[in-house]
Amino acid sequence: MKKILFSILCLFMLLSSIYAENIGTNSPGYERTESNNYGVNKKWDITDSNRNYVLNTPYVDASKKIYDFVNVINDSEESDLEATINGFIKETGLDFVFVSVDMPYTNDSDNEDYSADFYDFNDFGLNNKHYGGLIFVRNAYEVDPYYTITLFGEAQLYCTTTELDYLLDDIYDYVHSGDVKQATVFILNRFKQLYDKGYDEEKYYIDDDGVLREKYGIPYLTSIISGAITSLLAMLGLIKKNKMVTKASNANDYLVKPSVEYTDKKDIFVSTVTTHHIRSDSSSGGGSSHSGFGHSGGGHISGGRHG
Repeated sequence: MKKILFSILCLFMLLSSIYAENIGTNSPGYERTESNNYGVNKKWDITDSNRNYVLNTPYVDASKKIYDFVNVINDSEESDLEATINGFIKETGLDFVFVSVDMPYTNDSDNEDYSADFYDFNDFGLNNKHYGGLIFVRNAYEVDPYYTITLFGEAQLYCTTTELDYLLDDIYDYVHSGDVKQATVFILNRFKQLYDKGYDEEKYYIDDDGVLREKYGIPYLTSIISGAITSLLAMLGLIKKNKMVTKASNANDYLVKPSVEYTDKKDIFVSTVTTHHIRSDSSSGGGSSHSGFGHSGGGHISGGRHG
C-alpha cells in the first residue's frame, strides 16, 4: 500500500513539474508577486494599467532561449538550434528567444502583444543597452495559426519595418510547412547580415525608453546660403523675363476680313480611359510591420503573418 501511495505521489510531482515547465515558470511555486516586483527586473513601472498583463505573462528563466511550449521542434533540432542562437548572441551582442504557444486570439495584435510582453516582462536583454534583442513567436492555434517577430532596443536600428516585412514573407513557406527550426535559422542568418551591414548612426538612435528615433539636425548656415541663392536666381529670372517682353500683335490686325470665310468650329470629346491597380500588403497574409509601444511602455518594431 505504501509503495502504491509513494508511486502516486511521485507521479503527481512529475506531472506538476511538467505543467510548471509548460507554462514557463522557473520552478514550481515560483510566481510573480508584489514582493519580487512581479518578477520584472527591468526599469518598467508596474501600474494598475499593466499589472494584469504582467501576471498573465509566463515567468521564465531568460538564460534559456527556446520555450517550445507546444512542441513544434523536436529534441535533436532544439539542441542544434540552441547552439545556433547562442552563436548569434555572442556575435551580435543582441538577445534572441523563440517561443511556441497554442493561444486563441481575437485580433492579430494579440499575438504581437504577447510577444512584446514575453520579452519585456522577463530578463531578456537585461544586460544590453535598451534591452536590445528580438523574439520569434509561433502561435500554433489550429483555427488560425500565426507567427510574429518583434525587435527591441538596438535591434531596431539594423532592421527597418520594410526589411522586417520581407523577412516575415521569406520565412512563410518554412513556418507554414512546419519547419519552424529552419525558419528560426533563416531569421538569425538574415539578421546577422543586416547587423554586419550596420546602420546610419548620423540619422537614427534609440531613446531611453527603447524607442527608435530619427535625428533632426538643422543646418542653419546651409539653409541660409541655399535660400539666398534660390532667391537671387528667381530674381534674375524675373528680370530677364521682363526685358524680353515685347508688345503683342493681334492676328486680326493682319487679316483681310472680307476675303475670309469662317467654318463651323466644334470641340469633340473622343474618349477617356481610367485605370487602377490593387496593391497587396503581403502574399502570405497579415498586416505590415510597424513601430509601437508594449504594455511596459517600451518601444519596439513588430510584425506578423497568418499561416
